[in-house]
Amino acid sequence: MAKLHFENIAIKAVVTTVGDKKVTIEEEAHNFGYDDKMVKRLKKRMGFNSRYVVNGGICTSDLCCKSAEKIFEKFDKNEVEALIFVTQTPDYKAPSTAIIMQDRLGLSKDIIAYDINLGCSGFINGLLNAYSLINSGLNTVLLCVGDVASNFSYYKDKNLTPLMGDAGSAILIKKDAGSADFVLHSDGSGYRYLIIPEGGCRKSFNKDSLKENIFEDGTRRGIDLYMNGGEIFNFTIKVVPKMFEELFNFANISKEEIDYFVLHQANRYILQNIAKKLDVGSEKLPMDTMTIYGNQNSASVPGTINGFLSNEFSTKKIKALFAGFGIGLSWGACLVNIDKIFAPKIQYYGEKNDKK
Repeated sequence: MAKLHFENIAIKAVVTTVGDKKVTIEEEAHNFGYDDKMVKRLKKRMGFNSRYVVNGGICTSDLCCKSAEKIFEKFDKNEVEALIFVTQTPDYKAPSTAIIMQDRLGLSKDIIAYDINLGCSGFINGLLNAYSLINSGLNTVLLCVGDVASNFSYYKDKNLTPLMGDAGSAILIKKDAGSADFVLHSDGSGYRYLIIPEGGCRKSFNKDSLKENIFEDGTRRGIDLYMNGGEIFNFTIKVVPKMFEELFNFANISKEEIDYFVLHQANRYILQNIAKKLDVGSEKLPMDTMTIYGNQNSASVPGTINGFLSNEFSTKKIKALFAGFGIGLSWGACLVNIDKIFAPKIQYYGEKNDKK
């Protein structure tokens, strides 16, 4: 089990940008064959309501660069020594998008820049990488996380598509007063439960990859993300509460000392079950990100901060627990001390004035 403790490292800024196209479940219901009764049921039980997606041609890097540019209004970009980009929707299969972003953002050519291919747990793993680099001698790291999930969720897939939103976050981490504790896990035996089956080297793109396949849980193509919802739910409810206990024990802290539990926003039903097992209320565990913005994958933890905890993180000293869990299968959590960081409200990408 990976358990790590860090000192003298702190998060200084969190900014999230979402797609500017709002789509409601009512508008999409005909794609999934939902009647009014089913729409009402899913809104109440799962939290399906609306989601924000990009217009065609906008990439995750575009959202993350807009978020980073907002940070650089407050902080000197010349201090950045590494750029880590966590995504499952890079600009290209090669080269690494992080290196392209170095040039777009006007960062030094002396920085480290690389991609990490992770989704639901990506923010935790990315944050661990940033802390590790600073612990090894760097002073400032820019972490970018997110996905344009509309790129891999088919518009007819009622099992997955109503959940997914597009978002890109930028997080600035610096050598400064602060501490953090991490616990992380991986279990590849469940990789088939969340997978894009075609388009990689194992099963390359072919003439049938764009063919619609009709399943009981929805319609999708070989290049689209498949989710076994039941297995993912069972996995989450089984491992996440145990992971929290491991983290509490490792950090020698009780859950009562934690101000906010900011978790990957898979869906409201999963979060309600986790909150029940933890015996914490929605005032400590926000649950509305997916309901309003959609499941933002690796950007859902920072997206929740900017969407619902902006004032608190900007004005207070906070002990926060961050957690991500899902695709891989992978899961991780960390305890972080926050001290009045730059955390503005969520930004919307906007078509007219942004670089494409």
